Amino acid sequence: MKHFKSAFTLIELLVVIAIIAILAAILFPVFAQAKQAAKKTQALSNIKQIGTSEQMYMGDYDDVYPIGFDGVSWTGNELWCQKIQPYAKNINIFTSPADSAAGKVNPAIGSWAGVLLSFACNSYYGNWASSWFELRGPMSMGGQGSWLQPTSNSASDMTNPADTILFTEKHSDDLMKLTGSNAKFGNLSAFYNTGILGGDRINNWPPQRIPSGLRSSTAVYPDGQNGAISAKYSGQAVFVFLDGHAKSLKPVSTNPDQTNNPSKNMWDGKR
Repeated sequence: MKHFKSAFTLIELLVVIAIIAILAAILFPVFAQAKQAAKKTQALSNIKQIGTSEQMYMGDYDDVYPIGFDGVSWTGNELWCQKIQPYAKNINIFTSPADSAAGKVNPAIGSWAGVLLSFACNSYYGNWASSWFELRGPMSMGGQGSWLQPTSNSASDMTNPADTILFTEKHSDDLMKLTGSNAKFGNLSAFYNTGILGGDRINNWPPQRIPSGLRSSTAVYPDGQNGAISAKYSGQAVFVFLDGHAKSLKPVSTNPDQTNNPSKNMWDGKR
C-alpha cells in the first residue's frame, strides 16, 4: 500500500496567508497605539519632573520663576532649562520620546546651550495694544535690554495656579524641519497669543496676531490650530501646570476663545 506525503494545497496556503494578513491588519494599529501611549506616559513623567524641579528652584529664589531666556550668547546660564537642571540632575527629562531630534547637539552651537530639547515654557504676554507688553504667563523671555518684560513673575502674581500652564511640548524635530541645523533653542517658549500658539519661531518672536476665528486646521506646523505646540499623541500634547500636576490635552482646548472668553485662557496666569 502506497503512502502519499501530505502537503498544503494552494487554496489552503492562500487561506493561511489571508488569515495572517487579517491578523496583521488588526494588530499593527494596536501595537502602534500602545507604542504611542507609552511615549505619552514617558513624556508626562518627564514634564512632571521638570515641573517639580521648577518648584525646587523657586524654593531657593523667593518663589520667583526663572527667566526663560535672559541673554544673547546662547552659551551661558541664560535659559530656563539650564537654571533648573541642577535640581533635575538629569538632562534626559528635558526630552520627549516622540521627538526624534531631542538630545542631539546643534553643531552650530555645541555645549549645553546647543542641546535640542522637547519642552517650552509659558511666556505669554498681554496688552498688545499698549506700548509695553505685560507678562501674564509665569516666565519672561526678556533680558539684557529686551523690549519685553525682563523679569519673571512670582508665584503670588499668578491667580490660577491649578489652571495655568507652566511647560508644554515644542519639539526640536518640528523646528528642525523649518530651520535646519540652526534651530538653536527654538523651543524656548510657547504661548497662546490671540488665537495662535507659538513663540520664538524662526527668529520672529512674537508671532503675528491672528484672530482666533481664523486659526487654520489644515496649515502645517507652526501655523495650524496647534501653533508651535507639538501634539503627537492623537492630537494631544502633555502639559504641566503651576501647581505641579501634569496631563495631556488638545492644544486648542487651552485657549478655546480668547476674544469672547479670555477667562478660559490657560496661558494667562493673571486672568
